Amino acid sequence: MEVQTRPLADVGDPALDPKAFRRALGSFPTGVTIITSAGNGGPVGVTANSFSSVSLDPPLVLWSLSHGSRSYQAFKECEHFAINVLTEDQVDVSQAFASASEDKFSLAAWRKGQTGSPLIDNALAYFDCVCEARYEGGDHTIMIGRVVDFARYEGAPLAFSQGRYGVTVDHPDLAAKDPSEKQERADFAEFPLLSLIAKAHYKVDDGLEERRAAAGFSPVGSKVLAGLYNSPPLSAEELSRRMYLDRREVDDSLSEFLTSGDVERSGGDRYELSESGRIRRRLIIDYLSKYQSEQLADISSTDLAIARRVLERFLAKTDKPSSLQE
Repeated sequence: MEVQTRPLADVGDPALDPKAFRRALGSFPTGVTIITSAGNGGPVGVTANSFSSVSLDPPLVLWSLSHGSRSYQAFKECEHFAINVLTEDQVDVSQAFASASEDKFSLAAWRKGQTGSPLIDNALAYFDCVCEARYEGGDHTIMIGRVVDFARYEGAPLAFSQGRYGVTVDHPDLAAKDPSEKQERADFAEFPLLSLIAKAHYKVDDGLEERRAAAGFSPVGSKVLAGLYNSPPLSAEELSRRMYLDRREVDDSLSEFLTSGDVERSGGDRYELSESGRIRRRLIIDYLSKYQSEQLADISSTDLAIARRVLERFLAKTDKPSSLQE
């Protein structure tokens, strides 16, 4: 029998600790929606994550409205409303409609739906509804809508959990459907993450070698230009540490770049790029950008954003002493 091993975060009576109760409710991830209605005094809209389906036949959905909402009276009296499901790149739209702004609809593009309720442009889906019923539930009113029109678009949903926005990705423990992808994952399963990062570096380095050679760059030379680009003047020692290069290779490369005029001395033992050096570096950046687009074309923007955040956090960390004994 499995034993509860996770550290306890909150426990108790919801009436005595409502904040902890809200945190516990936030453990259940949801999507994010904007509920809109035409309103007698103009369009109204609120951010909500309480949306749920009720019935397929008839097509009924629900959401719950806080009695403390600024738009409570408008929704209590409305005959129609629309539920707009947001995409992963619409955090700003969610925040705009969650704010106290009096003119939320100036912050997002929208159009009128079949019932007259506003439909948010570029949402993942919308459900245009006539109000079927209302039920009081504590400090909220449960709104039941009968869907008269809907649409779904390609994309990924915006998620919300534990007070934070998020994105949805495939669980890494699930087996890939594509047999070739299964084998690929199996081949890499035994490697630690940092080893995979190193392998990716070597793959990129190898993939760019032909383009570098055609442009007259050596692997070390291109890294020296990268180290000096958008940087204050550096000594050869600082450059070798920054770019993880052998000091002698750095010295040889700097000597070549001084001769070609791509690097200039600055204050004795320090070096910086000349204008021609900056032009050559931008050429490498263009090559890298095109190579990246080719290699990552079939990877989702969500997965790429997650990978980027992981690498940025790793690179920003200062080295910690290893606990391993030699």
